[in-house]
Parts: sequence; structure tokens; C-alpha cells
Amino acid sequence: MIWLVLVAAVFVLGGAWFVAKSILMRGIVLFAGLAAVGGYMLLGRPTMQDEPLSGRLKEIEEQARKAPETMTAAQLLALAQERAQKAPNDPMPHWIMGEILSASGQANEALIAYEAALRRDPSHVPTVKGLADLRFKMTGAVDPATTALYHQVYQAEPNNLRAGYMAGIGDWVAGRKDEAEKLWAEIDAKTPKDGPYPQMFAALRQMFGVDPAPPEAPAAPKTPG
Repeated sequence: MIWLVLVAAVFVLGGAWFVAKSILMRGIVLFAGLAAVGGYMLLGRPTMQDEPLSGRLKEIEEQARKAPETMTAAQLLALAQERAQKAPNDPMPHWIMGEILSASGQANEALIAYEAALRRDPSHVPTVKGLADLRFKMTGAVDPATTALYHQVYQAEPNNLRAGYMAGIGDWVAGRKDEAEKLWAEIDAKTPKDGPYPQMFAALRQMFGVDPAPPEAPAAPKTPG
């Protein structure tokens, strides 16, 4: 504790020297500064240790049980990291970390978390879907790796129409147009006509040039008034 006083005194003395313009003022500033440091040492808690988030895991776990809706992203990450340490072969904590990081805009960190989950279970569908969506979000493209991920999701969840359609987009972009059309026909047969999917699929087809947008009609000539 004494070394803290000495360090503080050095800083105070330096500040007094440069701030004050006369010996009298330097003495007043120095005295006031040392008095403040001494008061803090007597009344404050300079030796109190920091309490990092990892040291409050019991509180976080209790909060997760009683009021999960109040938890912050940092608290959820700390809880997921603890679960990952306790169950090193479980993909779920890493998938949770990937979801939190992706939602908070930390794309590269989310990729690492998703890949860690898949190393533990390559068939963990929530992670496969999260990774496919993140790759598409990051690049705006459906490359071969992303296409394979969407195919994996659709094979595991045949009612995941969006994943199936995205897999078809990847096939189309890669030149496998017959396979894409066959897959889309299968999905169209399962798609409710009054839901959001038809509009979504039409937007995807235009976005990737499957159905180019029609040319704008020429403006009608103005007739003289």
C-alpha cells in the first residue's frame, strides 16, 4: 500500500510543478494533492481486487434461472464459455457463442465459434444453419462451401424451405441449373401460396439473376398543352 502512496505522490508533485507558476502556488497544490491521496488511502479501498465477469458466474447462473430476459450479451457469453469448459465435447455452448457474436456484429469471432461447434459435432444442424447464414451475410454470395451447408440443413430439415431454396441458388450460381430447377420445383410444391415465401423466393431469383428484372417501360411522351 505504501508504494501506491509513493507513486501517487510523484504524480501529484509533477502536476504541482507544471501547473503552478510560483513557489507558493506549487506548495499549495502539492499539499492539496497529497491530502487527497492520503484521504483516499485512509477512507477508500485501493487494495480491493477487481471482480471480473468470470468471477460472478454464480450470480449470472442465478439470473439466468430467474430472469433470463434481463441478461446482457456479455453475461450470456460468460455463461456459454463456462459451459464449454465443463463439457468440452458439447457443440451447444459454442453454437450459442456463435449466435450471440453474430447478432452483435462480431462476424469473425462468430465464425470461430461455429467452427469450434462443428469440430465437436459436424452434424449439429443449428450450427450448420448459423454458419451458412453468416457466410451469406458476410459476402452476399452463395459459394460452394455455403451451398454445401444449406444442402446439409435441407437434408436434415426438409421443411426448412429457405435453406432448400438457398441451396438451389448455390447450385444455379455454380452452373448446375437443372439440379436447381428440380430442387425449386420440389420446394414450390411445399410452399404455402399465402405466406412470405413466394415473395422471398422471387427476390432471391432476381438478386442472383435467375429471373432478371423486366426492363422499365419508356416514359410516355408529353403532349403539348
